[in-house]
Amino acid sequence: MKIGNLTGRTGDLGRAAARCLAALAAIAIVTMALCACAVRRTSKATGPVSFKTNDGWTIVGDLYTPAGKPKGVVILLHQRGGAAGNWSSLCQALQEAGIEALAIDQRGAGRSTEGPGPLGTDAPWVTTGDITAAIAYLKPSGPIGLCGASYGANNALIYAASHPKKIATVALFSPGADYHGLLALPAARAYRGSVLIVHGSGDSIAGDGPAQIDRAAAGKHKLTVIDSAGHGTDLLSPEIDKQTVSWFVQTLR
Repeated sequence: MKIGNLTGRTGDLGRAAARCLAALAAIAIVTMALCACAVRRTSKATGPVSFKTNDGWTIVGDLYTPAGKPKGVVILLHQRGGAAGNWSSLCQALQEAGIEALAIDQRGAGRSTEGPGPLGTDAPWVTTGDITAAIAYLKPSGPIGLCGASYGANNALIYAASHPKKIATVALFSPGADYHGLLALPAARAYRGSVLIVHGSGDSIAGDGPAQIDRAAAGKHKLTVIDSAGHGTDLLSPEIDKQTVSWFVQTLR
């Protein structure tokens, strides 16, 4: 009888131990998943940076530097009335993909208020000098891409067309055919690099500008139309971040 009872208790102990091990394994899996999520959530800007333009503006931006050698760099330009922080989710996604990202407050906007010109709603429309200064500050050894929203998109495309050997690819959110004299169609016809256009189908500000630019593009080009009335960085979402990062991974060469 004693032997039988001992055997029964041993079996019970074995089953209890197995259940305990299974529980510990489950906890370990959950812990690793939470840690991975924590790493993604804490991905952030390396720090604010500032630099001077040739015509006297102090440009402030947020730099996102990946671990290891960057696969390239993307400079991001906000829309009218926006700021560098509007790009934070996309910058983090680029950083996690091994691409260095620098989102800047363009002259007269956000933190970039020291300079020889008007601020806020009266800030200069032409900001290509800010791109020149950003590249000079970064001194990238790899390929360069530009990403812009609204008037930032037009400035990005115009700069790329003027520096075709320097800019490998661009992503344009809600570009317009003509934003306050920033003419995108001649630039699209001249630029032979890769052009991604993201547009909201109900966007009355950009109108048919994105479609016109897509038709005029001389190099590799793609138009993504979203069922949205959003404009510029308002179109960002986890899925659009993912698609934009994929574009830069493929074309930043």
